[in-house]
Amino acid sequence: MFWLTRPPYLRWAAAAAIVVFALAWDLHGNVEAPYPFASKAIGSGTAITDELVEWRSVPVGVMAMPDLSSPVASRDISAGEPIVPSAVSGETLIPDGWWSVSVALPASALPGARVRLIGTEIPFDVDGVVVSGGTNDLLSFSESGTVAVPPEIAAEVAVAARDGTLIVLIAP
Repeated sequence: MFWLTRPPYLRWAAAAAIVVFALAWDLHGNVEAPYPFASKAIGSGTAITDELVEWRSVPVGVMAMPDLSSPVASRDISAGEPIVPSAVSGETLIPDGWWSVSVALPASALPGARVRLIGTEIPFDVDGVVVSGGTNDLLSFSESGTVAVPPEIAAEVAVAARDGTLIVLIAP
């Protein structure tokens, strides 16, 4: 007498509700927003300008938006890489009027770190700011980076860096 039993109306209603919910979810789509990506390779300490940024649509909530008011790259950013908050420093790393000098720095020296530069042959002692950390180039024998120094001592720092008589102390 199975033909006299009631049809499974509740199961049919539940199945119909699941189908309607799935259809609504599918039609809803993803909400996307523009997000900054590097259009070219950006070196550590470089100001991030409009020509270095490519805007791409990314689903909302996937990545946090960096602060792009006067941005400076705090590390090297590869071409095509998203510009995330940890890769951007809000302030300009080189103080006004200071000069940047290439010196031997370890790769662990991060942009914005304070350093003390000490000359051994020409005696001097000056504070500086790391602009770009050291890079270990396969064609060179040392790791070189860039440090910003006051203009009145920049020549002495450059000579000491060239002669190998410069000691660099990195603040913790």
